[in-house]
Amino acid sequence: MARLPGLPPADLNPEQRALYDSIAGGDRAKDASFPLADGSGALIGPFNALLYSPRVGDAVQQLGAALRFHGNLTAPVRELAILAVATYHDCEFERWAHEPIALRVGLTDEQVAALRAGTRPDLEAADLESAYDVCQSILHSRAISDDVYRQAVEALGEDLVVELMIVVGYYGMLAQLMNTFEVEPPA
Repeated sequence: MARLPGLPPADLNPEQRALYDSIAGGDRAKDASFPLADGSGALIGPFNALLYSPRVGDAVQQLGAALRFHGNLTAPVRELAILAVATYHDCEFERWAHEPIALRVGLTDEQVAALRAGTRPDLEAADLESAYDVCQSILHSRAISDDVYRQAVEALGEDLVVELMIVVGYYGMLAQLMNTFEVEPPA
C-alpha cells in the first residue's frame, strides 16, 4: 500500500482540483497510454503525490508533459532514457507505464527486456546508442566522459543532449518520489 492515500476528486481543495483537472484532462489523458486514475477517481503513480503539493506539483507535471508531448527528442530515445532511469532506480511504476509506450514507438521486445535487466540492448541507430551511453554514464558515474559527450553531440546535437539530461533528471525525480511513497503499479 502506498504511503500517501489516494485523493478522490470529491476530497480535493480548489488548488488540488485544478491540478487534478490539468493532469486528468491534458495531454496524458489524450494519449491514454496508461490509466491515470483508479476506480475511485484518485490519480495513480506520481500524480497522486503531486496533489499533496499542488503548486509545485503543477510545475512538475507541466515539465513532464512538455518532455513527453512537446519535446524534440525522438520518442524511442526518450523512452529508452526513461526505461534506463526506471531500471537504475528500480521503479516498477515507471517500467509498467513506459515499457508499452517504448514498444509502441519502435523499441523491440529484446531491447526493452535488456533495459529492464540493466544490460546493454542491441541498438543499431547512432542516436539510441549515444543516448544509452549518456544515460548509463550519468546514472552510474554522475559524469559523462569527453568521448561519450562528443559522440552524443554528433548523434543528437547539443540541444537534444540538454533535453536528454532533463528527461533523465525528471524521471529520476519521479522514481525517487514513487520509491519514497511506495507507489506501485495498479494490480
